[in-house]
Amino acid sequence: MEDFCWRCGTSLIFLLNSNNILSSECKKCGQGYGKLKGKSLIESRLDSSFSHPLYHIIFEKEKVSQEKVNRIALAFAQHDKRYLEIFIKDIEDELTTPKRKLTDFHNLYGTEEIARDYLCRLSKEIKHLLEQKIK
Repeated sequence: MEDFCWRCGTSLIFLLNSNNILSSECKKCGQGYGKLKGKSLIESRLDSSFSHPLYHIIFEKEKVSQEKVNRIALAFAQHDKRYLEIFIKDIEDELTTPKRKLTDFHNLYGTEEIARDYLCRLSKEIKHLLEQKIK
């Protein structure tokens, strides 16, 4: 099965790095990826639009509280608007057309349902905060 960039659809070519992990960088958009042989593809960038927000819920085994979503959204809303536009678009694209297992990021304790619900509410809250800034 061929791996492709989740952002732009370009085919990926993987090389074995010094940590015995297969890694690739998209030649078109520069997004980095990594995977172990036989495992699913993961984004390998520290600023990955999924990696960063999911880090906040690694140990959550139940639905994330709205209070926690609001706190995290407030912190993210301080980022550059251009980053947030990509961030929200990536989340919405993933929620509309799933391409990966979110629980593969950081080996989350919770379920896919918890992670997807959290990202949905997080992106909505960030959009709401950005709209308030504009007014």
